[in-house]
Amino acid sequence: MMTKYNKTSKWLTSVSLIICQLSFSVALFTSCSDFFEADSKDYIAEDQVFTQDDDVFKGMLGILNRMQEAGDQALWLTDTRCNFLETTTAAPADLKAIAHYEATEGNPYADPSCYYAIISACNDYVANMERYHHDAHSMSEAAENNFEALLSSALRVKVWAYYMLGRIYGQAYWFDKPLTERYELSDQSVFTLCDMQQLVEKCIGLLDQGIDVDGLHIAADLTPKWKEWLNPENTSATEFTKWLFFTPPYLLMRAELVSWRCNYKTEDAAQADWTWVRDALLEHMYKAHNNQVELPGFDINSTAQQWNGYIYQCNVPLSTSNNGHTLNSDGSENTSAPAYDNYSSIFCSDDEIGNHFQLVSFIMYDYEHGQRNRIVQYLCPTYPGGDCYFLRPSAYGLSLYNEDDIRSLTQGMVVNTLGGQPAVTKYYYYYNTGTAVRKYQYKKDNIFEIEPNIPLFRGHDFHFLLAEAETHLGNYEVASILLNKGMENSFADRDKAREELPANFSPYYRSWFGSSGGYGNCGIVGAARGTYYDLPVTLAEAQSKGVASNDLELKRLYDWALADEYLKEYVCEGKSYSYLCKMGDRYSHAGRGSESDARSAVAARIAPKYESGAMQQKVKSYIASNGYFILWDLKDGLTK
Repeated sequence: MMTKYNKTSKWLTSVSLIICQLSFSVALFTSCSDFFEADSKDYIAEDQVFTQDDDVFKGMLGILNRMQEAGDQALWLTDTRCNFLETTTAAPADLKAIAHYEATEGNPYADPSCYYAIISACNDYVANMERYHHDAHSMSEAAENNFEALLSSALRVKVWAYYMLGRIYGQAYWFDKPLTERYELSDQSVFTLCDMQQLVEKCIGLLDQGIDVDGLHIAADLTPKWKEWLNPENTSATEFTKWLFFTPPYLLMRAELVSWRCNYKTEDAAQADWTWVRDALLEHMYKAHNNQVELPGFDINSTAQQWNGYIYQCNVPLSTSNNGHTLNSDGSENTSAPAYDNYSSIFCSDDEIGNHFQLVSFIMYDYEHGQRNRIVQYLCPTYPGGDCYFLRPSAYGLSLYNEDDIRSLTQGMVVNTLGGQPAVTKYYYYYNTGTAVRKYQYKKDNIFEIEPNIPLFRGHDFHFLLAEAETHLGNYEVASILLNKGMENSFADRDKAREELPANFSPYYRSWFGSSGGYGNCGIVGAARGTYYDLPVTLAEAQSKGVASNDLELKRLYDWALADEYLKEYVCEGKSYSYLCKMGDRYSHAGRGSESDARSAVAARIAPKYESGAMQQKVKSYIASNGYFILWDLKDGLTK
């Protein structure tokens, strides 16, 4: 039975009719201050087409609005199944069912509608843009200058939505056609059911090839000049910084997709892909540090651009002041240690821009204009959480961090104690660097107004991807340095290393040392004062220690170490569980291992979270039988 879509609801009212035509039934915005307005009188009707230049921008902002609706979905769907979060007694039955590895069919938390809604909106946007470009006799200078970049942004958002579907569900229906009527999923002229391998190829293909629109070729790596449209008379970079974070970045998204594609290739066949990941990321990071590329928030040659080089570096302790120092085990400040006051500001909220040193892309919300996510309510044990406090850190998850780790309960930059209970606090409760002594506080006086931004990509992503690439290129010493201490702390003679690194190090790494304008990289673990991984840097060393007998086993050792650290770093961001899925898929394909062993490795990292032995066995059995992806069967047709 067909059920109509209710425009006032975030969710489709039928689980069997997954996709609705969402052609720009979204807020129209005519200035920067109006961006988050959501008045019903400002909606474009679904059957309307673009008739004026404003519609070119309004449609794009509508896509971003759909991203907001999907923003927290992955957190509840995947982090609940990972190794850190557990449900509270107050959690709804559907959320507990997800966390307890019960059937997901029909569970509203598992419904993929929000991602398909984004894809549908992107397809509609492209069709409307093509029609408008063809029919318009003239466009304003701002519309003309940004036309291709807006389409490019829509392509990247579409790829991001498909990537989310793939990493969560392991499959998706691909479609490029606007859904102007009801279509059956069996209609292969419209839909292609793709497994993760096929989905990755299609996403990479769209990023590489772009699309053609009314005689124009649209590349997938263009960024709109938002400030020129929003206020051409006042193009202050800082005023419009937030706009540059909205759409996912081409480079990082392609690199992540390539890392998935390597899962399905032999090691020899994957070498070109891993080489591209390493070289493309390193070149971009180098250019960013040397003011050769424009990054979010700053123009090339601006006085603040010098800080952009740090956005991709694991060197969070940038401050040398007495603020932000970590604690000793007795609770006193460790003033001899570096200060970590920048880490807390990665997870900004509302009108804050956040941490220029770490953020790359995020979904932003504004309480004043009725835009919501459920993060504070679900994670905060005090007001405004109250009866909606559904998720908390597990004892097992907290035990993974040493006391000096800035992400530990002791240090309080990711989790803290509120109302006598441990809670994930990084989105709403932070360290205030403006005080003379260590002080944690809520990000707003009215806690209920905090609507946290949700990071899509940030600086650490570069380093995990680089460590992955170096691992599979056989450069284990480099991979170990990236994961552990970083360049800054791994060479006794930094000046010599800056001039001449060992042959298996890319020359780009020479700029990663602290003095003479270098990055000061201190590694993924080192940046958090975490626990280092004792990894052999040669096969001979691995064999002598008895931890790996061949190159494939050594690569597996590194990959799972990266996965373990990824789980620690990306708590409650909707990403950590999918990293386990990636590793599980990798060691189930291309002769790298058996599916059963790979699934066991995933389950071994999750099951200890559950206190009940019976529940631990249930998790292991479920993953062994069903795999790690969320199961959801699309049914019936798709409709306008």
